[in-house]
Amino acid sequence: MTLALLKRTILNKLALWLCYLKLIPILKELNNDSLVIDCGANVGNITNKFAGTGATVFAFEPDPIAFAVLSSRFAATSNVHLFQKGVWDKNETVTLYHHKNQTKNELAFTVGSSIKSDKINVTATKTSTIEVVDLIEFIQSLNKKITVIKLDVEGAETEILEKIIMTKTYLLFDNLYTETHETKIPGQRQNILELRKKIKEESIKNIHLNWL
Repeated sequence: MTLALLKRTILNKLALWLCYLKLIPILKELNNDSLVIDCGANVGNITNKFAGTGATVFAFEPDPIAFAVLSSRFAATSNVHLFQKGVWDKNETVTLYHHKNQTKNELAFTVGSSIKSDKINVTATKTSTIEVVDLIEFIQSLNKKITVIKLDVEGAETEILEKIIMTKTYLLFDNLYTETHETKIPGQRQNILELRKKIKEESIKNIHLNWL
């Protein structure tokens, strides 16, 4: 195991345990009638927690290595619906950039895959072609209020959140929890500041930034 892979593995485990702690009050709100959308499901550790409440879970994961594990893990789980696609503010075929330290098929690095080429830990020399779906259209297509949306899509969340606010799609879900990535995509700092301003100005209480 390389030093980079060891470091990434340790960081992934720490982040996962932090997620579990923050999920405790969220999971208490879920039951068999709940709808959950997990964007950036990776290998399904958080998906599994959502599914364990009995909620119907729609899980999106574009990275082919991670999705292979995800699909095997939930093949027999009837309340989990999997999509080997990313989410964005449009329906499109795009390039997925993989982690610069990924040398083979190391699963640990798949958490960093992004459609944003300027993310500092990805490289243009390691890519896949993937489909992304318009998350706003998907939310609207369900015709039922969503209980929780988890949005961790490695930099693509800014355009999604802007469209959610512009179209008032936040009225269609109870809570959205997102991780923003301005520290890894320096050009997004201003975008996040503007998003915070809009959220405050419009008194939006159910979009939670930097949940990690």
